[in-house]
Amino acid sequence: MKFAVYAAIMAILGVSLSFGGVTPKRGVQTADGQASVSPAQAAKIKQMKDILFKLVRQDEYLDEAIETLDTANHKFTAHDISALSLSLKLIKENMDNASALNKAQFAELQPGLNLSSCTKAILSYSAKMNAKVLRVGLLTRNLSAKNKKAAMRDAVSAKKGGPDDSARGRKVRGKSITRLLDEQQALKQLSFEVKNLKASSARLTAISKWLYIVSK
Repeated sequence: MKFAVYAAIMAILGVSLSFGGVTPKRGVQTADGQASVSPAQAAKIKQMKDILFKLVRQDEYLDEAIETLDTANHKFTAHDISALSLSLKLIKENMDNASALNKAQFAELQPGLNLSSCTKAILSYSAKMNAKVLRVGLLTRNLSAKNKKAAMRDAVSAKKGGPDDSARGRKVRGKSITRLLDEQQALKQLSFEVKNLKASSARLTAISKWLYIVSK
């Protein structure tokens, strides 16, 4: 991940890049006038920073998925589609992990920790990712529609040759039909992964919202 992204996250969470210390908005003043925090607050900020780092990484993976799906005139093979399905499945699993970490924070939050800036950043990224997941869903539907149209066109072309075609011609058409079937099966799996991803993303956003509300 680029240093600028890390710097932005640390700025949001109030983490010093120079010394790695925590600098909250409000805190106890030490003898030298520097702000200090309790061990409990420092531990919580570190945990939430780790959650945010996970979300930023998934956000980048979603950008890659959108870029792949939104590439004009790109002809997807079954292998391409299957690779994309695996990527979305991994994003979904990491979102579920982030949701579980967020949920665990509810019971551990204590009054006076001043963590709203952390939880607000987590909510912001969760909502941002949810919008991108919806974009992935739209692009997937477009890809499925395009593939279905191509399959119908190729099926008609195959029928026009008739039974007198050469063995070579039948072999070529056989490959085409097999390829189309493989692509359709891959797209079916992709749609399944997108559906699961949407559910996980919505759940993550909802939990992040409640975590922010509780932390204020």
